[in-house]
Amino acid sequence: MAEDKILSDRFTKTTYSIFFIMVLVIAISLLGRNTLSWFVDLTSFGAIVAYGYTSAAAYKIARTEGNRKIMAAGLVGTLLSLVLGCVQIVPNLVVLEAMGSEAFLLLSLWCLLGFVFYWQTAKRSSLAEYSGMSTSGVVLFALLVYGVLMWLGKLLARQNDLAGMHTVLVVGGIVAILIIFVGLIVMLYVLYQIRAMHEAVEREKIRVAEGSLARSQFLFNMSHDIRTPMNAIIGYTTLALKEPDNMLRGYLTKIEKSSQQLLTLINDVLEMSRIENGRIELEYNPMDLRMVLDEAGELFADQMERKRIDFSVHSSQLRNRYVWCDKKSLSRILLNLISNAFKFTPEGGTVSVSIYESSSGDAEYGSYEIRVQDSGIGMSKEFVAKMFNAFERERTSTASGIEGTGLGLSITKSIVDLMGGTIEVFTSPGNGTEIIIHVKFRIASEADMKEEADLTGSSTEEQVEFTGKRLLLVEDNAVNLEIAQMILEQMGFSVETAENGKVAVEKVASSEPGYYDIILMDIQMPVMDGYTATREIRSLADRRLASIPILAMTANTFPEDVKAAKNAGMQAHIAKPVVVDILRKELSTVLKK
Repeated sequence: MAEDKILSDRFTKTTYSIFFIMVLVIAISLLGRNTLSWFVDLTSFGAIVAYGYTSAAAYKIARTEGNRKIMAAGLVGTLLSLVLGCVQIVPNLVVLEAMGSEAFLLLSLWCLLGFVFYWQTAKRSSLAEYSGMSTSGVVLFALLVYGVLMWLGKLLARQNDLAGMHTVLVVGGIVAILIIFVGLIVMLYVLYQIRAMHEAVEREKIRVAEGSLARSQFLFNMSHDIRTPMNAIIGYTTLALKEPDNMLRGYLTKIEKSSQQLLTLINDVLEMSRIENGRIELEYNPMDLRMVLDEAGELFADQMERKRIDFSVHSSQLRNRYVWCDKKSLSRILLNLISNAFKFTPEGGTVSVSIYESSSGDAEYGSYEIRVQDSGIGMSKEFVAKMFNAFERERTSTASGIEGTGLGLSITKSIVDLMGGTIEVFTSPGNGTEIIIHVKFRIASEADMKEEADLTGSSTEEQVEFTGKRLLLVEDNAVNLEIAQMILEQMGFSVETAENGKVAVEKVASSEPGYYDIILMDIQMPVMDGYTATREIRSLADRRLASIPILAMTANTFPEDVKAAKNAGMQAHIAKPVVVDILRKELSTVLKK
């Protein structure tokens, strides 16, 4: 029974089972030899009922499965139990001598135990048969009432005077009512629990179905949204190959815009995947809230102006502008919200971004409220209820003409949750939208800011001159190698290449100290990957060769990838596709050090 999940898993252990049987045997022994007759009466009565119910259940299941042999066995068993019932049970139903009073009491308790076993079986099983207790519940409860009444009748039959009968009626009646009441409560509770379990299963099915539908719709939208910039990239590239040089700049500008759009789509999908897998972590550093807000505003200033949107950023109410926060994540929140406000606000509308600070009751922390408000098209109540769910969009890009993955708000909500904050949304169709974020940040000092500036190497010094410096470019992809080599040579570097980490290690090991000034290392490569190659270089006997600056330049762009690069001995990490200004800055910073 334990293996079939009816009893506790502890009964699968031999020691526990033996101990249980010993306790049961001792209890029966202490109650005397009459106990055996009670159980004989009970099992004789119960066996017929149980055999009939089991046979009928076997017939029902076999019929759905089309198993004729089991159907026949179940039908024979059911008929046999009916015959036995008619012969042994029915004639003795109202005969007090059918069983002893103790056996009738055991019958009622056995029915109570039956409810518990039923509940345990249903709770531990995934069988669809446990949809309710219409038949089995009625049978068990009827047997319970029958057992209690026969027990009470048996006690009354033993009395020879009215006083004794009165005592039995009062005391026995209370016990009988209590047992029936407990049985009713247990039956209703089990019925409620089974229904609740099935409702939970149904809700989960609906949730999975809705999630599957949302994902299917998302993939459909992504197929459209990804193909749109890809079509532009392929189309303008084809035109550029056929046009004279004076036409190239316009085509290339459009190719670059479409490439950035495609990269944004891919990044959103990957970020949502990381969030769902619980792999996103916040990295807190001292930062300037006012600067983050202003930088986000500057990114959209030109777009807002071209669309004739009245755009404003307010941060003058800050008392403590320096805080400990994940700057990248906070910027992501602001960019997502401002981007949505821009997309869904028509020409001539307004968009405002503001941040306020209130007392947090803790001198070390500040309570901040970030508001992004627009006069755009607004949202319906139905969509607001699910706007932070992944893959949800009120209108597809085809219907609205507005690009997006439907992941921005879900990513925003996940980051705010990680920060311990909350989001409020006030909106209605045609009346714009206001999103308010409440979050607490630990206050940073100016000394913290200075230390952070020193660590990140932010300074106003001129960049390093790259002309005459030799760079080893390690890259296995021929197209990526060609693009990177052209960019680096335009910066002034003298570039040598290696197609994998093993070749790079051999070139460095055989070179003179100072021959290579810096190495750009891809990570995923055949023969030897970038991490292994870096460790090999760092372990060279000549410490001057082992200390050559190495930068990762890879499509592995997550925080754990940056950490892995540093753990391998690299000085910096540059994400692909390469942004030339970032590449120049990182190379300059590393060579400067």
